[in-house]
This record gives sequence, C-alpha cells and structure tokens, in this order.
Amino acid sequence: MNRLVCFSFFIVLLGLSSCSIFKKKSNLSTTVKTKNKAGKRALLEKYSKLIGEDVSDEKLYGFIDEWTGTPYKFGGKTKAGVDCSNFSCQLLREVYEFPPNFYFPTSKLTDQGKKIDKAAAREGDLVLFSINQSSKVSHVGVYLANEKFVHASTSKGVMINSLNEDYYKKRFAFILRLKK
Repeated sequence: MNRLVCFSFFIVLLGLSSCSIFKKKSNLSTTVKTKNKAGKRALLEKYSKLIGEDVSDEKLYGFIDEWTGTPYKFGGKTKAGVDCSNFSCQLLREVYEFPPNFYFPTSKLTDQGKKIDKAAAREGDLVLFSINQSSKVSHVGVYLANEKFVHASTSKGVMINSLNEDYYKKRFAFILRLKK
C-alpha cells in the first residue's frame, strides 16, 4: 500500500510540474513575440528619424541595420568587408528578390536600367556617382527616401548619407531604376 501511495503521489507531482513547464513556454513565446514587435517598431522609428520621414519596410531597414558599420574592402562580399557594388547587389538580392546571381560592377550598372529624375526616385533605385569627377561612374548606393541613400563608403564602411551633402552633391551622376 505504501508503494501505491508513493507512486500515486509521484504521478500527481509529475503531472503538476509538466503543466507548469508548458505554461512557462507559452508565456515565453508570447514575450518573445512582444519583444520582436517592439524591436521592429524601434527599428523603424530609428530609421524614420534618420531618414527624416516615416519608413515601413522592415526587411530593408533590418538589412541595413545588420550591415551598418561593415568596413569597406575592395572586392569584399561579406560583413568582414564589402565594396559598394557587392553591398548594393546583396541588398537588391535579399530585400528586392533580384536573382541570386545578380551582380554588376558599378561601371556596368548603367546598361542595366533606366535613368530617372531625382524627384521620381524611390526605395531600391540605384544612386550612381563619379567620385573622381570624371565622366566614368565609380560609386553606387541604394536610394532610400528623402534624398538619403545607403552605401559602402571607403572611409566609414556601410552607412547612410544624403544626396544634399556637398561631397555627394558634387559627385552625383544619376539615379537608375533596374529591371529584374
């Protein structure tokens, strides 16, 4: 009889503890979802302030956030170091679903789309520059909004700048809308 009481007590105890384990997992799942929502909202608020207008593309700004500060490396393709062409192409592949093999060096991008007016630019368009002030295009970034663009700069790595900054204003070539 003593064994039966002990066994019954063990079964009841096991049942109670397993219920509390499942309840904790459920609360944990809800907490994680709440934190993710709050994190996404904070991310968009951060970039809305930086851009100067409301932004809503979580995928785009999440990608930018992950790459911001990545150092410039000529020919680089990873977060250890990336150049402007590779960064821009990677963004277009991951955010805008361009083909996995999509890549063009900056000098070849001009043949891949249609030049558009700055006033008509929208998120995902390419911004091209002639850094050496020659007629040859030598730098590329991706247009965001409010005349802001993201790119891999040689001095500070992946960052957001404005087309209105003197340096970029002097070297601006055109904006390009690519075809997938």
